[in-house]
Amino acid sequence: MMITNNYALQVAQAKSNNASVVNFDNTIPPVQPIPGEKDTVTLSDKALAMMNGTEAKEVAPTYVRPETARALLAGSEAIDAANNTNSTSTKENNVIDTRFGEMMQNIIDQRLGVDRKKLDELEALMAEIAENENMSPEEKQKALEMLAEMRDKLIEESREIREVAKQTE
Repeated sequence: MMITNNYALQVAQAKSNNASVVNFDNTIPPVQPIPGEKDTVTLSDKALAMMNGTEAKEVAPTYVRPETARALLAGSEAIDAANNTNSTSTKENNVIDTRFGEMMQNIIDQRLGVDRKKLDELEALMAEIAENENMSPEEKQKALEMLAEMRDKLIEESREIREVAKQTE
């Protein structure tokens, strides 16, 4: 016996047949399966293989590492350089990039009150010492540490001067 939830339909069918009693034991014909070719539901690979009588094979997914923005930009620049025979545009882009970096550095220096010329001189001395082959590694290390301390003192003094100036305003 099959249970039917659509009692209203059965009562309507009994009225249309002029029956005085509704028989709820009517069996509903079994649902006929839809062939796989006509099925509009998305089936898994395993289900499709079983329908065709073949064996389902699952392939483990492989991880593909996504490219970083830096790698994509480098690839794009390489393609642009290869496609662009006119090198003036790349020079212009480099000029724009360096000018933007310089502007940002100037803004930061002004906010911190740092003297960029003195810092550049210290960094040039550090680079010169690092490239000097006549000095021993220990001497280089001591000289670089001294210059790093001088740089830190310069930055600290600039900050203190800036704070004092702000407090007096």
